[in-house]
Amino acid sequence: MFEPALPEWKQLGIETFSMGTYTKIFLQFPQDQVFWNTSYQFLLYADPHERGYYPVWQSLEGEGFLPGSGIIFVTVVHAQSYVVEAQDDEITKAEVLEVLRTMFGAEKVPEPIAFMYPRWSLEPWAYGSYSNWPPGTTLEMHQNLRANVDRLHFAGEATSAQYFGFLHGAWFEGQAVGNAIADLINNARCAEQVHYQTLRSTTFQDEYNATNGWEVSSFLTYGFE
Repeated sequence: MFEPALPEWKQLGIETFSMGTYTKIFLQFPQDQVFWNTSYQFLLYADPHERGYYPVWQSLEGEGFLPGSGIIFVTVVHAQSYVVEAQDDEITKAEVLEVLRTMFGAEKVPEPIAFMYPRWSLEPWAYGSYSNWPPGTTLEMHQNLRANVDRLHFAGEATSAQYFGFLHGAWFEGQAVGNAIADLINNARCAEQVHYQTLRSTTFQDEYNATNGWEVSSFLTYGFE
């Protein structure tokens, strides 16, 4: 993809990470047939046979969300996401309705008036929802993902050490790289970010710093003394 090829430390930094899949499935019901307690934001379901089977439900009926919408959604992750995203809408709808009717009683749960969910794992430009840190990943490995290679800079939610997986992580990283490029244009110099040729197998406390993309200490204990 790159000519000349990226240095080995950069290729390894990219290959270390994977894409996670996080699927939200939305159902809308008639406002006069909302059957859940709208004072709750979260509702949990524990399937007796399969772990992670439509477990976490969120209501958008609450204040500050979309009161009067009749919308509730359920989130699935990892293996269950891939199953759901590979199957037909009608199969998924039947499964989630069965769960809701188990939770609230079949007579209380009508047919939804709208139903939809994205399929991030099948999107050619994404193949997943957001980046994932595999077990054993260190800040040094992540810094190799985010570090520039001469004039080539990298930015996105994946390069954020603190906010990977979130929109504001992409925003902050894009802003930081934009500032770095502007500085390069204005001062005709390329500021090299730290990268590691030799990786250690753990992250030490003193590595949680701005150099490695960690702007705020995770070890502050204000209010917890």
